[in-house]
Amino acid sequence: NEPVAFDASASKDMDDEPLKTFVWDFGDGSPLEETTEPVTNHAYKEPGTYPVKVVGVDKYGRKGDAKLSQRVVDPRNPKSGPPYAAVTSDPPTSNVDQPVKFDASKSHDFDK
Repeated sequence: NEPVAFDASASKDMDDEPLKTFVWDFGDGSPLEETTEPVTNHAYKEPGTYPVKVVGVDKYGRKGDAKLSQRVVDPRNPKSGPPYAAVTSDPPTSNVDQPVKFDASKSHDFDK
């Protein structure tokens, strides 16, 4: 099984500087992985959709996180799998009591 590359290099602290450490949860029950580089690789043993989370830590010890769903297909049966759900928010950062628009229109069946 081929590893998947995960990239958190767009993560910055309040001074617009790169984060110092990253803690990765690949969502498959494997141990958490801590790195000092924002890019890492992980190979999945089973097909499915995995909730991946990275927690970045800045030079002040403050933490921020990002999440995504990683789809993994069985190369022997690549046309079979769960639907893909995706959502965005606008604005991505809001004020208290500010309306936020959520859009799931990029969601689709597995075979698309």
